[in-house]
Amino acid sequence: MNRVWGGGRETRGRGKPVWFSSTLGFFVFSSIVFGFPRPSPLAPRPLLAEAAVSESGDKQVETASVNSGGGATTSSNLRQQSSIGDSMSTARVSSSRFRIAPGFVGASLSSAGGQPLSELNIQVLYAKTEALGVSIAPQTWQRDRDPVFFWEAPPSATSVAGYSYAIDAAPDDTVDTTGTSFDVATSPLTSLPDGVHRFTVKAINTAGSVGNPASFDIWVDTTAPVIASATPAAGSLLNTATPTIAAVITDAHSGVSASTIELLIDNAALSVQFIPATGAMSATAPALIDGSHVVKLRATDTAGNVQNWLLWSLTTDTIAPAGSVVINGGAEETTSSYVTLTLSASDISSGVDRVLISNDPSGSFVEEPYIVLRDLWLLTPVRGLRTVYVKFEDEAGNMSAPVSDEIYLNLLAPETLITSGPAGFAPSQTATFTFMCPEGTCLFSYAFDTQAWSSWSSSATATASGLTYGNHFFRVKAAQDVNGIPGIQPDEEDPTPAERAWVVGVQPSLLSVPRGPPIKLWRLE
Repeated sequence: MNRVWGGGRETRGRGKPVWFSSTLGFFVFSSIVFGFPRPSPLAPRPLLAEAAVSESGDKQVETASVNSGGGATTSSNLRQQSSIGDSMSTARVSSSRFRIAPGFVGASLSSAGGQPLSELNIQVLYAKTEALGVSIAPQTWQRDRDPVFFWEAPPSATSVAGYSYAIDAAPDDTVDTTGTSFDVATSPLTSLPDGVHRFTVKAINTAGSVGNPASFDIWVDTTAPVIASATPAAGSLLNTATPTIAAVITDAHSGVSASTIELLIDNAALSVQFIPATGAMSATAPALIDGSHVVKLRATDTAGNVQNWLLWSLTTDTIAPAGSVVINGGAEETTSSYVTLTLSASDISSGVDRVLISNDPSGSFVEEPYIVLRDLWLLTPVRGLRTVYVKFEDEAGNMSAPVSDEIYLNLLAPETLITSGPAGFAPSQTATFTFMCPEGTCLFSYAFDTQAWSSWSSSATATASGLTYGNHFFRVKAAQDVNGIPGIQPDEEDPTPAERAWVVGVQPSLLSVPRGPPIKLWRLE
């Protein structure tokens, strides 16, 4: 008969009972060899529970033999795990009637109810570019957008029902996979956007318990840096041999450093200065010869994304134009204040663009587009030797030193003098002016305030009435018809008309008036 005591099982037969004990949470397995007399055929056969039985001529029985490999036992109804403990195969017990060869002791018996949750913690989590690809370092910028995440099963793998995972979120308690990997490329995501991401996974056992989540931070950057505001602009014409090349270089994720920026002029590398906070890059070119030059610029971010070469050309021109000026075709004298200038200039690189003309080298120059003939340039209207100064500017902005030419001005036009008329403050609203020219018989033209010039007349008097109170001015110029051409020509009239300004009204009192409204200058008393 079989009887069970306290979790142990006894097998009865001839001789001593054999125990299979599981008390105190461990199993004791032994290989026991008995030297019993051969039982009678009519004697009851020993009942050995969960043991192998063999008979031979020397009446040897072997029970409960297990190998040293260990293993696990499972049941369809109960969750349990049996772990074989330490080996005791070195111990031997023998006698003339029996021999005992102990097997393993210290085996533990556990079930889901007593399993520590720490045994559900995932200890190993890593990522690769693909299943057989290159490993990806965590928290390091890299360019793979569809990595494969791998993890190793926790120590209690036999009780794990599956795993829950999430990207950039906390995984829930629902099993997403029973495998130990997650391929982004085959998931609905297909790829990760650029930026910082976190993959998190945790194990769930058959009882619904979960282990602590394991996380892997993956930083993705697949976008090359952006180059903007490159200067000098393409096609620029510069008047310096050492131009400064500048640009703004930005990268949204892994960033750019000075060592990852390549700047070349005519395929010669330049050393650059770079401010990561603003993205400002600059470099000074070495001395360049005048002519066209090719600039190449590109940047690589920390993740290895390379910007395509940005190419443009610029031209340097550091030599000013050379030129000359001739007044009235080289004539020595003129009777007109208006002359014709013949200009001639050349520039090796960019060409002549502007001309600057003046009658005074230390005064202001009149800037005009460059032309070969400049008509009606007005000399200083004073008899004597007159000089014209000219500077030439090329398209790069290089300015030549001034060149000049001289001509003697023998004016034909008379001078104009005002001999009488109001001045300062005058109470009358009517004004009469008289005038003359020292050269004798002249014609005169005059204007009050903003009126147009009057017709030429020999009259030396001009009158205006009904003038308003306030400021007024009068102009008059004399002329003589001396060149034989009908009508007054520009060179026959006084280039500097005589002028007079006055106020219609009463001069204000020098004494202050303590009370009453202010006295207006134009009011009569």
